[in-house]
Amino acid sequence: MDANITVVGGSNIDISAKSAAKIIGYDSNIGEVEFGLGGVGRNIAEGLSILGANVSLLTAVGDDSFGSVVQDNAREQGISLLAEPFENGKTGVYVCINNNDGSFYIGINDMDIISQITPEIIEEHINALYFADYVILDSNLSADTIQAIADHNFCLIADCVSTLKCPKLVPVLDKLWLIKANLPEARTLIGAAEDADAITCIKGLVAKGLEQGIVTLSKDGAMSFQVEKDKVHVYYVSNLPGTHPSKNTSGCGDALLSGFMIGLTRGRKMRDALIMGQAASYLNAQSFSSVNKDMSFTDLKDAVRLFEDSATITEEVIQL
Repeated sequence: MDANITVVGGSNIDISAKSAAKIIGYDSNIGEVEFGLGGVGRNIAEGLSILGANVSLLTAVGDDSFGSVVQDNAREQGISLLAEPFENGKTGVYVCINNNDGSFYIGINDMDIISQITPEIIEEHINALYFADYVILDSNLSADTIQAIADHNFCLIADCVSTLKCPKLVPVLDKLWLIKANLPEARTLIGAAEDADAITCIKGLVAKGLEQGIVTLSKDGAMSFQVEKDKVHVYYVSNLPGTHPSKNTSGCGDALLSGFMIGLTRGRKMRDALIMGQAASYLNAQSFSSVNKDMSFTDLKDAVRLFEDSATITEEVIQL
């Protein structure tokens, strides 16, 4: 049976641009511009639904045309939306500028409406959260709302979102079942130096009470870790060598978490779930949208085989 997963987090309209050549600052650049859907929580929810999970989404959208687009998409993807549109707020908008190779250049978000997801709203929908096998939150939420969710005994997963927002997770790290952070976010969570490596960050996260998590390394791949008794098992999966340029890297971290969770819910161990997450991220990068709607579980299995054949996959055991 597919897992029931409830996601609590941001939804927005994405305006994504990709320059035709390397971006020239303070100038008008020729390229492509596309309108789509985004938001970390929403992206994760859509990725999970596409790959076969039963998904509910507690998010905030306005009673406006952009909010209607988000709601229509959720219905099309079979995602159950838990909250009604808020009349006193506008649906969030995120503008993302990518370089000609698809790499992220700069982003600006206008997501004040996420503050409408208050601890009181969480309590209104608490039964849906308890019904879920897993609850995933993103740190777009307020610190009070994150704390309100963490106060319950959920199998709770957190996505850091950014170095500016992830400090809100620090007070609840020991209540998380799993965290997903990129390397700068992991450094921020433990107060490490800017040059701290991934293993140092993993040790620091474990010291703060986390027993498992994912640390993504951008072009260098990703790691996952799991505490077993007095040891930490660390798994590393590189990106595929020699892959063609990405169309868009925005949303690939969200896709990685979606693929990883699909792997865990289907009985994969931590190492194999990370391979599945990396495979989902790879597939997602082949779409200009924040979520590759053409991705399927069959495609994911095919991509997993590519990684097993061609990627660097290692395990390291750290004694606590």
